[in-house]
Amino acid sequence: MIENYNKALQWIHNHTLPEQGIIVSSQEKIPYLEVTGYLIPTLLDAGEINLAEQYADFLAYMQRPNGSFAGPDGREYIFDTGQALRGLNRVAKKWKRFKPAAKRAADYIASSVQSTGQIPAIYDGVITENVHVFILPVLVEAAEVLNNLDYKQVAQRALHYYKNQPDILESNLLTHFYAYILDGFIDMGEEEFIRPAIEKIFKKQKRNGSISAYPDVKWVCLTGLTQLGIVAYKLGMTEQAQKAWKFCAKHQNDSGGFYGSVGRKAQYFQDAEISWANKFFLDAFHMYGHPGKLESKKLCLLNSDEWHAAIVSQKVEDITQKIRQNQFPVWVKPFLNHSIPGDSFFEIGSGTGEISAILGVYDRKVHLLDYSQDNILYAEQLFQQLKLEGKFYCGDMFADFPIEENEVDWTFSSGVLEHYSDEEIINVMQKSATISRKGVMCLVPNRNALFYRIGKHKMESEGKWTYGYENPKSTMKPYFKAAGLKNIQEYSVATQHTLELWGKDYPEIKEFFGSLSKAELDGLNQGYLLFTYGEK
Repeated sequence: MIENYNKALQWIHNHTLPEQGIIVSSQEKIPYLEVTGYLIPTLLDAGEINLAEQYADFLAYMQRPNGSFAGPDGREYIFDTGQALRGLNRVAKKWKRFKPAAKRAADYIASSVQSTGQIPAIYDGVITENVHVFILPVLVEAAEVLNNLDYKQVAQRALHYYKNQPDILESNLLTHFYAYILDGFIDMGEEEFIRPAIEKIFKKQKRNGSISAYPDVKWVCLTGLTQLGIVAYKLGMTEQAQKAWKFCAKHQNDSGGFYGSVGRKAQYFQDAEISWANKFFLDAFHMYGHPGKLESKKLCLLNSDEWHAAIVSQKVEDITQKIRQNQFPVWVKPFLNHSIPGDSFFEIGSGTGEISAILGVYDRKVHLLDYSQDNILYAEQLFQQLKLEGKFYCGDMFADFPIEENEVDWTFSSGVLEHYSDEEIINVMQKSATISRKGVMCLVPNRNALFYRIGKHKMESEGKWTYGYENPKSTMKPYFKAAGLKNIQEYSVATQHTLELWGKDYPEIKEFFGSLSKAELDGLNQGYLLFTYGEK
C-alpha cells in the first residue's frame, strides 16, 4: 500500500509545472487551478510543505481581480474558485500572507450565491450545478479562517436550497460528480440526510470493490470510486471504503498516475492520467490507509537508542587516535576562536563527545549533556583514553539543566537544534543564556549549502538518511535575539565538507571549489554548517 501511495505522490511531483501548479492531465500539460487548489490540503497532510506553498503562491498570482479563478478554458468558475479557496484556507492558517487571496475568493463565491441560495453554473453537458454543494464547507471554513461569519450564513442558505431540490440525490450522475455532492453534504453535517443514498450505491459494489460509473454501464470511474470510498469511510463503512481504494490501487499505472476510467467502453478520460485522481487517492489513504502509513515518507525525531546508532560509526579508539594525530573537524575552530584557555563550556547534545574532547585538549573545561546513556558512556571512554577531565550528565535538554545560573562561560550545541520546533529552540536558547556568563554558540546545518541539500534530499528519497527529522537553518539570529543575546555573529563553515554529502564524485565540482579563494568561498555561504555566536 505504501508503494502505491509513494508512486501517486511522486506522480504529482513529476507533473507539477516549475514554479506553478499541477497539470490537467498527462495529455493536457497546462496548469489546472482548481486541482492545484484542492491538492494543497493533500500535500500538507503528506508533509509536502514546500510544494503546497509553491501551489499557493501560484494561485495568489493567478487569481483574477474579482477574486475568481479560471478553468483551463479561461472561463471563471465558482466551483474552481471554491477549490482554490479550499487550498488558500489551509495555507492562510500557516502563512498570513495568503489571507487576502482567500478573502477575495470567499467574497467572490459569497456574492455569487443568489438570495434563494442557488449558485448558478455555466456548465455544459454532464456536469451538474449541484456539485456546488462541495464548496459549501469551504465557505464555512473561510468564516473561521477570516473571522467573518457572513460566509457561514451564506453557506447555510445555499445548503437549505440544495437540500430541498427534488433531484439532489439522484444517482444517475457520473460517480465523480455524485461524490462531490455527497461529500459536501457530509462536511456540512448532513450525514443522515445522505446515508440512504450512500448505502444504496454501495449495495451495487462488486466483490472486487468496484462501482459502475453510471447505473447503466459496466466501466468504472476511478476518481469517483475513490471519492465514494472517502464518503463511505466518513459514515463508518470502513470495509467498503477500503475495498474501493484497493480496486483503484490495482489499476494504478507504473507512472503512479491513474486513467480517469477503466473497463470496456470507458468514456471518462480513459486514455489520460488525470491529476485529480491522485488527489483523492492520497486523501483516501490519509484517512484509512495502513497504520503507520507515512512512516517511510515523514521523518521523525529519533529516540536515544536510534540517535546513538546514527552517530556512532567508529570505535572510541578511532576517535582517540584522530585527536592525538591532530585530525580535528574544521567546525571545532569557531569554538576555539571565540573562547580562551580556561573558559568553561556546557555542551547540549554532546553525542560522541568529540568536540568537547578537542576543547579539553585546548585547556577548556567541559560539561557534557546527552539524553542517550550510551552516548555518555562513549564520551566518558573517550575522555579516559585522552586523559582529559570532564563532567558528564545524562538528561533531557528540555528539563532543568544540571548547571546553575552563570556557572559556565559558554553553552553550545552542534547538530542538535535543527531537529526541534521554533518554540523548543527558543526554550533551550533562553536556558542556555541563563547558565552562561559570556554567551552561547551553536552549529546547525546550513540551509543555503546547496550540495548538502542535494545530498540530504537524495539520501532521504533513497531511504538512506539515518538522522531523522532535520530542518536546516538559513539563520539562527532570531533565536539568539529571543534569548536576549547581543553582538551576534554568524557565518558558515566546512565548505569543502559539503561535497562529502554530494559532489565529491564529480571532478568538475571539486575542481571549481578548488579554484576559489577562501574569501570567495566564504562569500558564497556554502559551508555545510552554520555557526552562530552571541554574547550576554
